[in-house]
Amino acid sequence: MTATSTPTSPTESTPTTDPALAEPPSGGALHGFDPIAHRAFKALNRYFMIPIHRAGLGAWLGSPLGGCMLLLRVRGRKSGIVRETPLNYLVADGSVWIIAGFGPATEWYRNLLADPSVEVLLPTRRLTGTAVEVRSPAVRARIIPALIRATGLPSFLAGVNPWTATPAQVIDALDFVPLIRIDPADGWLDPGPDDPGGRAWIWRQALVLGASVIALRALRRLLR
Repeated sequence: MTATSTPTSPTESTPTTDPALAEPPSGGALHGFDPIAHRAFKALNRYFMIPIHRAGLGAWLGSPLGGCMLLLRVRGRKSGIVRETPLNYLVADGSVWIIAGFGPATEWYRNLLADPSVEVLLPTRRLTGTAVEVRSPAVRARIIPALIRATGLPSFLAGVNPWTATPAQVIDALDFVPLIRIDPADGWLDPGPDDPGGRAWIWRQALVLGASVIALRALRRLLR
């Protein structure tokens, strides 16, 4: 999947009437087990994903299977404390796009509605910007399927196979999910080699695989 850079038309990004989102489903892999899923995601994010991104190593996690991830920093609407959340993303139309996978109840989504000024740590870039929710059906139909394809295996948690589902099936499965566009303060953003659609993951993963093989061989010799 290659991220598009075609500008969004005003009629797409600023509809006169914003359609309401559908009601979140009560079942499904992501929503039927919300307490378990939330605890698992929080533990993974707190003890692995956030430290990796803070250390500037986020690019080493990216691949078509697991997608590319950013670190979203948004101020808490009640505490005023900056909260960090790792998310899959897409770079398109000069902006960064993300979805609130748990629906309107997603905490970071509720926080950015209160304060849309956010900071984004991409795999190899940092930017500040303004978050805008986009409900235009035309934009959702174009961006969400591309974002889901860029997400890879994690999209199965929403009941979507990114490689076989049609765009219509993706939109139908995620009709309750808020779509967020982050407009960079510095202007138009082009996708880079470590963003979805880039090829930097090939040499990075090859290097990791090679280093792992060498380490295993060394360990095997030590254990003999």
